[in-house]
Amino acid sequence: MLALHGGASVRGGRAWPRWPQYDNRTAAELLAALHSSRWSVTWYSPRGGKSRERLFGEAFARYNDAAYGISVDHGSSALVIALEALGIGPGDEVVVPAMTWVAPATAVLRVGAVPVLADVDPDTGCLAGDELRAVVSPRTRAVIVVHLACTAAELDDIVAVTGDEGLALIEDCSQAHGTRWAGRAVGTFGAIGVFSLGAAKSLAAGEAGAAITDRRDLYERMLMLRADSRAYTEGAPAAGEFELVEQATVMGANYCMSELTAGLLLDQLPRLDDQHALREARAKDLEAGLPDIPGLERIPVPAAVDRRAVYEYGIRLQPGAFGLASVDQVAAALTAELGTKVYPPRDPLHRSALLRPQTKPRFARRWAEAVERATGRDFTGADHYRDHTLLMHHSVLLGERADIDDILTALDKVRTHAAALDPKGLA
Repeated sequence: MLALHGGASVRGGRAWPRWPQYDNRTAAELLAALHSSRWSVTWYSPRGGKSRERLFGEAFARYNDAAYGISVDHGSSALVIALEALGIGPGDEVVVPAMTWVAPATAVLRVGAVPVLADVDPDTGCLAGDELRAVVSPRTRAVIVVHLACTAAELDDIVAVTGDEGLALIEDCSQAHGTRWAGRAVGTFGAIGVFSLGAAKSLAAGEAGAAITDRRDLYERMLMLRADSRAYTEGAPAAGEFELVEQATVMGANYCMSELTAGLLLDQLPRLDDQHALREARAKDLEAGLPDIPGLERIPVPAAVDRRAVYEYGIRLQPGAFGLASVDQVAAALTAELGTKVYPPRDPLHRSALLRPQTKPRFARRWAEAVERATGRDFTGADHYRDHTLLMHHSVLLGERADIDDILTALDKVRTHAAALDPKGLA
């Protein structure tokens, strides 16, 4: 009997790896930031030296082989300053994939531009060259491409289209910290790469974000855009001096990262590659067993990806693999068996309850334009991806080989007993 219906669960209550991961070294970093009496880059430096958020920006740029890194308070803020740094504003269109979190679309609206939704590859959920080219218009100025879950968008195709059309490319790498395409970090193929560093991410700090770029002009502009028109001093400030100076060549807002958050990230970043290696080993264990369960496949990863960074491990369901049961019903049954959340992707933007710009007067007109642009188009790729994909948080890949056996056993058990799931929906 399925655990969902009162039977014994596959996992039997055993714990999964904890996330986020921390130890005494993490506590020491936080205490050092606390005792520094400098909790923000906007405050003066009592002892002199660079702020932690500046040090993290530099370290994160090095990690990605980028010239410059900017620390911000959220990934959403990174998207806004990226668009503003590129001069995107009223009258402009920005292409956004239909399968993503709401932030790329709302960031476009926040700078006064129109988000144009594009369909995605049904197997990966990522924007592809053909879908991008299909929605480009004379008003299109930029593209936000999102590397999703455990794979990457076809960057060669995306770069070719943006180059042909003269469009700025922003890479949203919030789910791909450390993914590399032909030896090069994602986030460095476009003008700007943006990252969310929220608590669930593979590089986690509660609430935080970052942007990277190889262009000095964009770096300097983003610094002011996220710090009320202020940028760093040329070198490290002396004791008693402020690190931010009023350059004021562009109006900014306050999206600065706190020093406590930066301390967490300086602790977490050196751990990331070892965690990636363990996740990849466990993902390969899982992929070795998937072919034994009819109707299940891994999400494709482009051949050019020589390191993938798993945020959510995804499994594709072939139609009928679980009989008449929906992906939501399958996910609920697997969650009961494993004692950890298994879930389908969020609804794509064209049917998302979270994307409601019409509820704010300053966005309503732009959103009406976006809706008009989408009229008559379908999003079959995004709909298929949402309704035929199962996801699990990356932390399930940070344990033992036996954890993977439990996942495979649960998948096979639920498939075998799929007829017990109510095809009309679970209560």
